[in-house]
Amino acid sequence: MDLTPHEKKILELIRKYPKVITDPAIRREIAEKNSLSEKTLRNRIADFKKYGLLGSDKRIIAVQKTKQIIDENDENDLLAVWNMLVQKKWLIFKITGFFTTIGIVYSLLATPYFQSTISLYPAGEITESSSIFGGNLQGVAESFGFGGLGSSPTYNIPDIINSRRLKKDIVLKSWTNSLYPNGSNLIKYWGIDKPTWFAPRKWISKLFPAGGFSADPYHKYIETAIAKLSELISVEEEASGLITVSVLMEEPGLAASIANYIAEFVKDFISVEQHREAVKNKSFIYDQRMQAKDELALSEEELTEFRKQHPIALDTPDLQLARGRLIRNIDENQAVYITLRQQYEIAKIEEAKENLLVNILDTAEPAVEKAKPRRTRIIIIGFIFSLIFSMYFVYFRTRWEKSQSKINP
Repeated sequence: MDLTPHEKKILELIRKYPKVITDPAIRREIAEKNSLSEKTLRNRIADFKKYGLLGSDKRIIAVQKTKQIIDENDENDLLAVWNMLVQKKWLIFKITGFFTTIGIVYSLLATPYFQSTISLYPAGEITESSSIFGGNLQGVAESFGFGGLGSSPTYNIPDIINSRRLKKDIVLKSWTNSLYPNGSNLIKYWGIDKPTWFAPRKWISKLFPAGGFSADPYHKYIETAIAKLSELISVEEEASGLITVSVLMEEPGLAASIANYIAEFVKDFISVEQHREAVKNKSFIYDQRMQAKDELALSEEELTEFRKQHPIALDTPDLQLARGRLIRNIDENQAVYITLRQQYEIAKIEEAKENLLVNILDTAEPAVEKAKPRRTRIIIIGFIFSLIFSMYFVYFRTRWEKSQSKINP
């Protein structure tokens, strides 16, 4: 709408002094200061309202107040901002209440989880049980070209707990729970194998087939269950070597059972692997002992045959040198055989005994209170963040209205 310079001047006065709309005394004062009559100013206000240039009286006053938030240097006036927030308090309360209500509803509807914890401690260094295969045996093994057979591998307990093998065993093992008193695996317990009516990923895959081979659905269920279980198991290792394993599940008894199963799995896994290494080392030592025995017997036969052909009474310097070499060969083979015989006996003892490699300090017990969700924390955090968000929203919305009022006066 095109306005005359006179009308633009009056409109600017109204925006600068919004109270002239409702207060006759102020309207008369402003009119006299600007060489206008009160009647002219009143008539122009009526015309502007008719044309929709002013809107409601409250909006004019609000626009005028918002102009005070930013001063001439484009800096925030904190007092004006505070007054603006107080003025918009009901909008702030509505936004805060809305998001806080969402937090309350989520905390009430979210699936509760119970946590059970176990603590494990290696019995010294796990590799100490195989220390008998160091020292002499290591040197003997290296002399035969088997440098790596003298020591057993190390085992990192957190890696065992995070292994796919353990998680797959947990997923497929039958667990007693409230839904299935006779037991069920976690795929059935979580309902992963049940069809869902809302499956956007499945719909997209049908629209855009990837091609190639399609995996067995049961294998997909296993992978899905393993991924979910990974989020529910946490492992922490202290500097002292103490390892804490926490398991979250929908039932306290189920969480405790899975945590205790993890402890036993780790203990049995390391024990079995150590026993397997002991059997492997014993077999190696036995083979080398038999080879050393044959070499010792051969060297003894060579010396006996030499003595038959060359009596000691007829020795010459060359015969004495040859005889000495044969005797040294027997001494070397005998030393190797004796060492391997000793190590073989030790290996048999190591294979027969049971080593305590992992101590279970604390076994898991059913939790008495849920660990997640923490409703009080969710509500408090939701309230604080929603309050901050609502104040920022009101502030920037007010600034936007101010900028729009400048663009469209």
